Amino acid sequence: MPMLFSRLSLVACAATLLMSVAPAMAQETQPIPGAPVRVIPADAMMARMEIVRSTDTDPMRAKLDGKAFGLAPGLRIFSTETLLMNPVTVAGKKFPVRYKLDLYGQLLTAWVMTDAEVKAWKAAH
Repeated sequence: MPMLFSRLSLVACAATLLMSVAPAMAQETQPIPGAPVRVIPADAMMARMEIVRSTDTDPMRAKLDGKAFGLAPGLRIFSTETLLMNPVTVAGKKFPVRYKLDLYGQLLTAWVMTDAEVKAWKAAH
């Protein structure tokens, strides 16, 4: 019987410890108010982007303000929540973006912009 009580008290102690640490861990993952969520290079250009689906003869391409660009092998498209977007899933949709090209003139990185970010960028430029 004493062994049972020591195990129960050990479990209760562990549960109490975990419950007291959980709120502290949750607080660490929350963003700091006013802190930048994502960093976009100052020299990133602004355009309306559409990913054009590949055909039997042409590879997948990006249209930036109507001008066609190839997709770099390491293409990254970041959503407004800074999540990576798969080019295949966004093909055919149009987004306002800021973007960077690689050395070969292919689309390397694009950041999808919110309406507020577009207005702020246009006001600054």
